Amino acid sequence: MTLVEPENRAEVLHEMPKKRITAQDAVNKIQFVAKRIREYSTMIRETTRTLRESGAIPELADSIREITSVVRDTVRDIHQTATELKESGVAGEIARSVEEAGKTARDTVQTVRDTANQFGEAAPRTTKAMRRGAERVKKESALAGEKMKQGAENIMQTARSKAELVRTQSK
Repeated sequence: MTLVEPENRAEVLHEMPKKRITAQDAVNKIQFVAKRIREYSTMIRETTRTLRESGAIPELADSIREITSVVRDTVRDIHQTATELKESGVAGEIARSVEEAGKTARDTVQTVRDTANQFGEAAPRTTKAMRRGAERVKKESALAGEKMKQGAENIMQTARSKAELVRTQSK
């Protein structure tokens, strides 16, 4: 196959099966290819010289060195922060706080139930309304407790993920 400009390749490939190539055609094509090789080698030589003279390659190398330093420093900072979080026990404190909030929510629901029962005994007409109110408070308290628990789990998962990321990046 001859070296042909990309936009003309399809035409050449399409024509090839239709023509029979003679010896002279083969010589002409080889000469054409040789000429194109010389032209391309000249272009490459000029491009290389221009790049070298322009200082673009050292500038690119300096930029790469600078960005790798920034990445290295960032990874160190993340590692240090993750280590401090682990050592401080913040994640455990958050989990304990969420647990305590859940227990408090359950105690509150029980207190509301007890209060509703007391109202029911004291004023039978309001018993039905109080039960509905107590059930609503129970549902909302349970939902709030569950949301707090999920939030703590998300925080714990995020901390684990960041710690794992730091471990993999520091290796």
